[in-house]
Amino acid sequence: MNRFYSAYRKIKFLWKKGSFFNISSHPGHCKSTYPKGTFTVIFFNSTLLFLLAYLLISTVTKIATGISAYAFDIKTVLYYYNIDYLIKGTDWFTDAVQVIFSTAPMTSFIFGILLLVIYVKVMAETGILRLLILWMMAHSIVFFLGDIFTGAIFNQGFGYVIIYFFFMDTGKMIICFITLLAMITLGLFLTRIFLFSGNIYFNMLNSVNRTKFIWNQIIYPFFAGNLIIALFKIPNITIYEVCTNATMLFILIPVAIRGKNMQDLYFDEDPRTIKFSGLIAGITFFLLISYRIAFGIGIRL
Repeated sequence: MNRFYSAYRKIKFLWKKGSFFNISSHPGHCKSTYPKGTFTVIFFNSTLLFLLAYLLISTVTKIATGISAYAFDIKTVLYYYNIDYLIKGTDWFTDAVQVIFSTAPMTSFIFGILLLVIYVKVMAETGILRLLILWMMAHSIVFFLGDIFTGAIFNQGFGYVIIYFFFMDTGKMIICFITLLAMITLGLFLTRIFLFSGNIYFNMLNSVNRTKFIWNQIIYPFFAGNLIIALFKIPNITIYEVCTNATMLFILIPVAIRGKNMQDLYFDEDPRTIKFSGLIAGITFFLLISYRIAFGIGIRL
């Protein structure tokens, strides 16, 4: 029954578009009629929302970690590049280490689940803010699985929890393998969800626009966003943070590979307006500067 309904929607779309009887020599391909600069607009909008999502998730995890430390009577100063724990090294004890340094990943895990549920609920909507939810979900995965992966390698962040659990090198390798496999699997699972964000701009996603869309909506914004984050945190950017942020590639590469060969997606026949969002740009740059100033001075908890 679903197949018949899907076929009906395709026929209805092609009929309204006036291309029902337009037969191409390459089945499944149709001539692109997108305005000049369409994919450039998509790239800039997605990059801005990537940065905004990072700021929100990063702020939430830092504050959650500071509150967790406060529960153990440990005062903290939250910086954009680090969290200073106002405690002597010899005063740390096992429970405090395990709880405090696992707070950020666990908070990210909870947020990731909630954001996935929210996104599925609004997946058919065409508002651009839906892309913010998608990028927040992706960053939540990175702050969860990515932090565990790099923590096991660099012995930082969640790596301290691993150390206090007395995992040896073999145990760390197993943890790295499991988290890596989990991120790749999630990437394959989330492919359709990422591609469905195409209904923000298009009535359908097919072989004509799908590859360009994947690169400009997903891949290019990842590289541009992380470059801006790294420049934004100079001179205090660390290789640990760069590598943690880079683990999102383990999610996005499967999305790009699988998404390139997925079947066409037909959304609806409603007209779309593809334009750069000045409001999102203003909000992102304002929060970016505010984040740098506030966390540059340091927020005490």
